[in-house]
Amino acid sequence: MPEREDRFSDLGGGGPEDADGRSPAERIGDRLAERDRSHPEPDERPPEVPRPGNRYAWLVGIVMLMAIAVLLITTALPHRGEGVLGLKPGKRLPDFAAPLALGHLEGDANLCQRRPCPKGSGRVPACELRSREVLNLCALRRRPLVLTFVFDRGADCFPQVDRTERVRSKVPRVRFATVYFSRKDQEEISRIVRNRGWKQPVGVDRDGQVTNRYGVGVCPTTVFARAGGRVSATKLGNLTEDELLRQASRLESRR
Repeated sequence: MPEREDRFSDLGGGGPEDADGRSPAERIGDRLAERDRSHPEPDERPPEVPRPGNRYAWLVGIVMLMAIAVLLITTALPHRGEGVLGLKPGKRLPDFAAPLALGHLEGDANLCQRRPCPKGSGRVPACELRSREVLNLCALRRRPLVLTFVFDRGADCFPQVDRTERVRSKVPRVRFATVYFSRKDQEEISRIVRNRGWKQPVGVDRDGQVTNRYGVGVCPTTVFARAGGRVSATKLGNLTEDELLRQASRLESRR
């Protein structure tokens, strides 16, 4: 009967068994096991992706908060992609007619410039809408005009209108009016106007379309226009009474 083949004979060793009774295969196996214990294989796990250090975590947080703040402010503003710097000097004031804050009319402003009126701008041209309860730009621009735009959100704009109230008596040949972008109900808007003592006409821009057409994205924005409706200057942000008076007086002198 042929002897059993030793498949580990090529790894060294003597005969089939040594003096301790172990075969060469058993002794080689012990050696391999001992080597595994003394020289373990390196960890084959993939290296971890380095994480940003804690010293940068606060900076990332601030950037994220700033991005959120910008998003909230821009979504609160009435402009929808148009320019936000207002009308440039020399531009003609676009026609509009808006319900007066102290009137009883409710609804969106009319922005139709001429017939046929585009859908959503109004049924008839804005200049044809004349009423004691309507702020009509076409009637206002016959004389020099200071037109102030204010919002409910984004900034405290009302003090600017307070300043125009104090200035307008000093330039009697100049008209003053305000466009108020707000979705408040008519009663609340009327209460705001009365409580602040605004005597100039205040038109309500419920859907923001007048504000958009005038390129307003900063509250307050003040438009100074010569008689006939050509823009002399557009000023962003709060103006002092001296600045208001100086700009309005220029309109009066050019009349």
